Amino acid sequence: MTRAQEYIHALMENVAEGQIGSDEHRLTFARIGRKLSSAEDFENELRQLYKVAGLSQFTLGLMWIADRVERNEIKKEYTTEEQSFVVSNFRYAVGDTEEPPLWVAQQSQEEVTAGEPEVQAEPAPPEEETLEMPRELQMETPGESQEPGQLPGTPPQAPAGGSEAEFAKQMEKFVEAVQSGSEDRDGLVQSVLSQSTSLSAEGSTAPGDLREFCQYFVGFLQYILENGFIDDVRVMNIVSNVSGPVSSWAQASPDAREGLLSEGTEILKSFKSLFE
Repeated sequence: MTRAQEYIHALMENVAEGQIGSDEHRLTFARIGRKLSSAEDFENELRQLYKVAGLSQFTLGLMWIADRVERNEIKKEYTTEEQSFVVSNFRYAVGDTEEPPLWVAQQSQEEVTAGEPEVQAEPAPPEEETLEMPRELQMETPGESQEPGQLPGTPPQAPAGGSEAEFAKQMEKFVEAVQSGSEDRDGLVQSVLSQSTSLSAEGSTAPGDLREFCQYFVGFLQYILENGFIDDVRVMNIVSNVSGPVSSWAQASPDAREGLLSEGTEILKSFKSLFE
């Protein structure tokens, strides 16, 4: 097993019985752990797990942790925060909880001492909201049962108005392209960047909360393009988390949108802490 594979195996193998209440869900969690630990190609197994309906966000968390382990040779033992994060994401995926966790930027003392700042995972505040996950744990190939541009496991989007609807639609396509590594990704990032710039420009008629979100989103896109981070797992995690608020905002009626974009905006305000 690779270092990351051993790390993930230990983390999942040692989850206390009480952390996952349902016997059925505990067995599913254990089966996933065994499959990952016995895989000859660990990275490919994670990619296949990502395609299971409802498990994309859970898998992104495992990918994030595996990436951190490979980047930091002194990282030997998982933390309780990482284990709690993985379990919480799994419980959200299978419908045990209504609110998923979110990565929070924090440096551990071990990593600071080594001179290699890393991102520490912690459970999110209760109010955090991200991609909606269905409870069906079945294999699903993106594009077979969804509308074009729709994320795996998300419901069809309700129409919004004008350029706002187009922005939400392009955001979905962009997130899907980043997560799958699609060849359309480069073109979509330019399209989303152009739309975000237009919506956030002075004189734009877009609602204030959307203008603010787009201002920070433009900065994020420019940063990852300038630094060549488009394939970085941290980018994958960020775009997955900010797309949820955008989808919720686009589906809501104008008088019910207040505050829906705030969480996505806050993520974008502090995204550079994940890359420092």
